[in-house]
Amino acid sequence: MEINNSYVFLAIGKTQESTETQEFKKYVGVGSSYVVAVNPTKKELEEIYGHEMANDPEYVVDTDNGKEARITFIVKTDPNICNGIEITNRVMFTLRNAPAYNKDQSKVQVIDKYGNTTWANTEDAKAGKKLFSTTGKELKIDSSYRMACVGEADLIGFLKAYLNVGDAFNYVNDSWVKKDNADDFLFGLEHIKDYFSGNFSEIKDAIALQPNNKVKLLYGVRTKDDGKQYQTVATRNGMVLLNSAGSKALDKLEKDLINAKNAGSYASTDFRVQPLAEYSVEPTDLSSAPTTSTDGQGSEASMGDMPWSY
Repeated sequence: MEINNSYVFLAIGKTQESTETQEFKKYVGVGSSYVVAVNPTKKELEEIYGHEMANDPEYVVDTDNGKEARITFIVKTDPNICNGIEITNRVMFTLRNAPAYNKDQSKVQVIDKYGNTTWANTEDAKAGKKLFSTTGKELKIDSSYRMACVGEADLIGFLKAYLNVGDAFNYVNDSWVKKDNADDFLFGLEHIKDYFSGNFSEIKDAIALQPNNKVKLLYGVRTKDDGKQYQTVATRNGMVLLNSAGSKALDKLEKDLINAKNAGSYASTDFRVQPLAEYSVEPTDLSSAPTTSTDGQGSEASMGDMPWSY
């Protein structure tokens, strides 16, 4: 009998000990939150999260749509207000040096010196005309308005809520009337051009004015095409609330969320207007909600119309 003395050897590289998949809890609801950092460095991020980061963060990026400035706030919930829940998350606003047009550029977002924003017909905005609603009433926007850049309105909404800036207008007899002391409520970004060269000191200085302030943020869970889920935060203008916001503001937030979903936004994200709680897979039924028109964001924008253009 012949004995087969041949052997088959495996080609084995570096082995590793098997481990269990680490699952992180996720949360949905409205949570009162601090800002703990603005565009932090790699070292600062490592101190915040307690582990080493693979790469340095990039806050100015060249993309197919042009240069983007990414203003990133690291936020942390207040466990004393949020049912003992303390989570750290990232809130990012992406600005581009181009007007915030709708898809066909027939409308554009405008912003005034008090941080009020609205949508206007592009030609009316370029001519600086008074702006009216579909019912013929003047909109809550000062004559000082200008075209906003992509992402600016959402960033302004966040900053105004965080800094607890009051409203320059009163609603009187179904009309918006500017207050006599309106200049006490001036609010605007003056150095946006600097962001695109990596200088974000204007934003950092603004947050430093009230380092202990909080905002109410809407936390949700986004499911990607591969099935993976991520914690996220709603950043649309009007969906970041003053920390003092009460039931009326929360009711409006719920209506805004329903309208946004019915218009196709947040299709893969589960947001729920409720006290912050651990995420479960129970769906929120928004199918019977009324639909209203949206602001028409998400279009490509052309360069060269902004006051800080190169």
